Amino acid sequence: MPNLKRRRIAAIMFTDIVGYTALMQKDEQEASAARSRHRHSFKKHHARYHGEIIQYFGDGTLSVFQSAVEAVECAIAIQRDLQRDKPVPLRIGLHMGDIVFEGTEVYGDGVNVASRIENLAEPGTILLSAMVQREITNQSHISTTLLGQVELKNVNASMEVFAVSNPGIKIPSPKAFELDKTSATKSIAVLPFINMSSSKDNEYFSDGMTEEIINALAQIKELKVTSRTSSFHFKHHDKPLSEIGKALNVSTVLEGSIRMSANKIRVTAQLVDVADDFHFWSETFDRDLDDIFAVQDEISLLIADRLREHIGHFDIGDHLVSHPDVSLDVYKDYLKARYHILKMGKHDLEKGLTMLKDIIERQPDFALAHLGVHLAYTLLGTIGLMPAAEAFSKGQPYLDHAIELDEDLPECQLNLSYMAFLNEWDLQKTYGHLEKSFELRPTVEYYQSMASTLVAEGKFSAADNYLKTAFQLDPFSPINHHLKGFISYCSEDYHAAIESFDSALDLKGDFSASILYYGQALLMMGKKQDGLSHFTQITPDITGDLVRLGGMTLAYAVSNYREEALAGVSKLEAMLETDLMGRALHFLIFAHALLDEQEKSLQYIEKGIASRLPMMVYLNIDPMLNNLRVRPEFPQLMQQILGQEPSILASDRKYQQPLFSPVELSKREVELVGLMEQSKPFLNPKLSLRDLAEMLDMPPNHLSQLLNEGVGKNFSDFVNAYRLATFKEKVDDPTQRHLTILALAYESGFNSKTVFNTYFKKEMGTTPSAYWKEMTSK
Repeated sequence: MPNLKRRRIAAIMFTDIVGYTALMQKDEQEASAARSRHRHSFKKHHARYHGEIIQYFGDGTLSVFQSAVEAVECAIAIQRDLQRDKPVPLRIGLHMGDIVFEGTEVYGDGVNVASRIENLAEPGTILLSAMVQREITNQSHISTTLLGQVELKNVNASMEVFAVSNPGIKIPSPKAFELDKTSATKSIAVLPFINMSSSKDNEYFSDGMTEEIINALAQIKELKVTSRTSSFHFKHHDKPLSEIGKALNVSTVLEGSIRMSANKIRVTAQLVDVADDFHFWSETFDRDLDDIFAVQDEISLLIADRLREHIGHFDIGDHLVSHPDVSLDVYKDYLKARYHILKMGKHDLEKGLTMLKDIIERQPDFALAHLGVHLAYTLLGTIGLMPAAEAFSKGQPYLDHAIELDEDLPECQLNLSYMAFLNEWDLQKTYGHLEKSFELRPTVEYYQSMASTLVAEGKFSAADNYLKTAFQLDPFSPINHHLKGFISYCSEDYHAAIESFDSALDLKGDFSASILYYGQALLMMGKKQDGLSHFTQITPDITGDLVRLGGMTLAYAVSNYREEALAGVSKLEAMLETDLMGRALHFLIFAHALLDEQEKSLQYIEKGIASRLPMMVYLNIDPMLNNLRVRPEFPQLMQQILGQEPSILASDRKYQQPLFSPVELSKREVELVGLMEQSKPFLNPKLSLRDLAEMLDMPPNHLSQLLNEGVGKNFSDFVNAYRLATFKEKVDDPTQRHLTILALAYESGFNSKTVFNTYFKKEMGTTPSAYWKEMTSK
């Protein structure tokens, strides 16, 4: 009878004894005793914590648990057992994911990831994936420490790894926990392309081109791409590229310019190594504008190619930019409309909406235009510039149409997640759409949305972990700083909250959410007069009169100025029949709670639930409503919003298999070395990875992996090593000494003085001229 396959989500534990083989060779009896202690403790605690032992292999084990909490508790108990008396150098790795049972075998991506996490651990430590961390976030008896972001072999996306830090459990030191350095080096910021056209009105096109290249490169999951907000923070900044790169924490910066004339476009692009501050690639493209998407795809692919040659292997698809069937005029108008919508002001949103609806009239099958309309309505409803129910209702048909046209756009999944969270209040659907968007293209919006949703569940630590990754991608995002402040505010750390809201307002002075919560934080920390002054000084041109009125009403209520507070309440109630009903209701809920009019506050919460206002999802965690929590009606109302069911575990990532087996890797490495030594393709200064792959009759992705895993070098270092060896041979040859150093470098295949000097110093530890003098003086 054939074995049946069974799938399930499980917490997976790998353990092994570090240095067991060496110990066996040194003292077989001691090694055997250590393994016996390990297995005895392993069996005892698995029985206690309901673990299922799958396999013993030599000095290691594999087991699974239905509960991540019990898996971590079991790991802690085992380590404490084995660190007593004569310690057993055991390391443990835990991950939660999808596994497949077939007979006595267990396999799947989750098993592979757990194994790789365990390999990172030190003796005495317990390492966890972010999936496990999310499940144990609210377990006060389990303490953890974030170690950082790592890239695991054959895993398609970098992962956060945590260490258990309970008493008696060792925490890896920063030096001991060596992360894969490629996670730091595989990063790029695309700076806004400069508009060199005669008309300044073409700036929208330069911005649009920049954004398309950012989105294209972001599809490469192994590459950390700085998001639009932080890249555009440096628009019009006259700072050295090396300084910008360091501020954005990237290894490479792309800069360029665009000149448009009639139906022609000239794009100049260059890549800069931040550490060495030199341009290692530049290119000028003169193209027709007839197919702008083909131009964007060509440029993005070439940039990705050159980047991979310089920093190391990552897979590149055949195309990075999709080719929607729209005219150039329609696309230009779309960029203009998006230019306005991203400013997020009422006037700009309305102008962008009008333009997008006109585009849809002309080109009804343009999915991005439909998504743009939906985004504009979502912003109007969320910001409070239109009643949320009306805004969401108007936007939904456009989202539905966009999905019918192209459901694989990551923006479709992101927009669906917004609706599932803010309108449907469905956490499982929210996380499901977010994970699908990540699989299509990782974006900073994914990490921000994960943080926002986890905050609403009260999972502040887990939210903060996602926010840390968002900061890596977008350090100058006011949204990131606001979210950090909001987490601190909800955690009642008001000093930290004010610092973060300050940072958000430094980046975007009219950010109404930060203006509001900055004032609320002042009130909650007891600085009542400062809070009142803050709200009093708000000018209507920044947030409108409502935030000023509502904030002052809250300040009066906190300060026991009852008459003034009730006057404010009366004005807010008058706004309930206007487009500002959502925001007015927010202030009324809090004002009545602060005035200890709990019945009225609860009534307004019921009204907000009936109207399905977006801000209701955060009521349960707002400290301004602490006095309402004693009322039995309050938790009942909160259950109507996000329910009682725990949120679904986000789906596990899909991991790539290696392109070569170890045997084939060795075979192809021999072919590569043979080609380099016999045909000397490195003497061609314009040699690219694709050129070399073609000579080997090999796909470029395969050659990139061969260099990275077989040779242990990126393309540039691999080729330049041959060029350097050739240069040294020429210096040793007396017949070549009539030539200059630079001439010899060019004859050896180097394509620029800067590249030659930089590589020479890195490899030789001296300058080319010093080396020349030493060799020619012999």
